[in-house]
Amino acid sequence: MLAVKLDSFNSSTGDKEAAKVIGYDASKYNALKHGVLSKYTVMHWENRDDYDALLSSLIDEYKPTNATEEHLVEELAGIIWRKMRLRYAEMSSLQTSLSRNIGLETFSSKDCAKEALLEMPYKIENFNIKQAVITSDEESKTELLETRECLSCCLNSEQIILESNSYKKGLNALHIIDQNKWQEAWDNDDENDISSATAEGLLSWIDDLKEHYERRIYELENRSKVKHQVLGKSFFYDKELNKYMRYESHLDKKFEKTLAMLIRLQDLRKEHNVIQNND
Repeated sequence: MLAVKLDSFNSSTGDKEAAKVIGYDASKYNALKHGVLSKYTVMHWENRDDYDALLSSLIDEYKPTNATEEHLVEELAGIIWRKMRLRYAEMSSLQTSLSRNIGLETFSSKDCAKEALLEMPYKIENFNIKQAVITSDEESKTELLETRECLSCCLNSEQIILESNSYKKGLNALHIIDQNKWQEAWDNDDENDISSATAEGLLSWIDDLKEHYERRIYELENRSKVKHQVLGKSFFYDKELNKYMRYESHLDKKFEKTLAMLIRLQDLRKEHNVIQNND
């Protein structure tokens, strides 16, 4: 389809430039989608969407036009990504020290949720650390909005029942998700029929549901903190940050060198194009 579009242009200078723009727009994300380096840069437990966004922004900024420039841009993305890990390591180190200094030395150094949130064990005993790591920020935000909506409906339903003692109005005020849960709970109960459900019984069920949603909201709101703590500790092997700081210095130098190469290459290309146009 791209070839058809390009064939439709005439040989004028303006049309050639327009063809270049269309060609670039169609291919500028090739490095993002098919980059070889990214396969070895992004670990399986890291958020690929975050890396893709970083690489995409660098592509938009430097607009590579050939394989060499794309390679250098991808190198820059890899360097920035590795520096991010060092920030997690540093943050993790400081957070661990803080938890000890405020009297939480009984916490296991391996329990990232306790260290990240500075909470007592009972408060986070059901915190799903694995889910916090593998879930994207957007997915967590979406679930958080839905959970808050469900809790809001629970509070509204509770108020309606207390004021009117109406089972039907209270049930209808619940989120459709919880209305279905309530129906399923009665369907799975061989001893009772939903026709015998009462406002009092629904109110008791809502009370438990509110507690569930409150715990869930707390976990969703704090997922990113726990995730960063886990990622940081993954690179914080021996409680010595010196080697990581040396590594960061190495990355800084590599970044400067790579960026200088990219800019120089693009400048040479521009100079070459100017000479050709003058000829």
